[in-house]
Amino acid sequence: MSQRILVIRPSRQADQFIALLEQAGAQVCHTPVMSIEPIVDGQSIKNLILEVDNFDKAICVSGNAAELAIEWLDRYWPMQPVGIEFFAVGQQTAQILGAADIAALSPRGRQNSEALLALPELQGLSGQRVIIFRGRGGREILRDTLIERGARVDYCELYERVINPEQVLLAREQLQQTDCLVAHSGELLTALGEQSGEPGADTVVVVPSERVAEIARELGYRTIVSAENALPESMLAAVQKAL
Repeated sequence: MSQRILVIRPSRQADQFIALLEQAGAQVCHTPVMSIEPIVDGQSIKNLILEVDNFDKAICVSGNAAELAIEWLDRYWPMQPVGIEFFAVGQQTAQILGAADIAALSPRGRQNSEALLALPELQGLSGQRVIIFRGRGGREILRDTLIERGARVDYCELYERVINPEQVLLAREQLQQTDCLVAHSGELLTALGEQSGEPGADTVVVVPSERVAEIARELGYRTIVSAENALPESMLAAVQKAL
């Protein structure tokens, strides 16, 4: 696979997906159009962390949320709080929690909020308290559904996503010389902007779900391949299929 692949997700310490692409012989261009900025003025975070043992369930929506939640918990809980059941939207997020000795349930196959909400452990929640570790903004389906099922839900927002306009311009230029664009979220695609009538509309796009594929269609991309989930192996298989 000698094609040129453009990856636009935020930088991470060890990007397993990019490593897999390079092992497969692809020319990878990584242009992160967004960065993850931890929230430092964290009084509201601190308040929630200090009473985390009053929650029945905790959900981490992303690897970033898991890493930052672990940091905050380590700061205020030298012994891990007991009686709280952890969940992760994806298996990679569950692995990050597992490395910190926090066992977390996560869905198999599709790895998104809908799949998480299908777990039997998240059905009848009358009178239970749930804390959701996440970034600022984002989808409301988890909170809304859990409230419908009887839970009291608090958001603990640990980071914000910051779009870098210079990187967006660079990625839009690179898109025209790229065989495949990989976008791990709808937010990343939206940052790149409308492609209808632009040369970038002809670039094959690989996304982690049908929901993100729909956003790609709305933005004008013509050829879209949806992976089974956002795991590196699944995304690589989708890139190979696309090309």
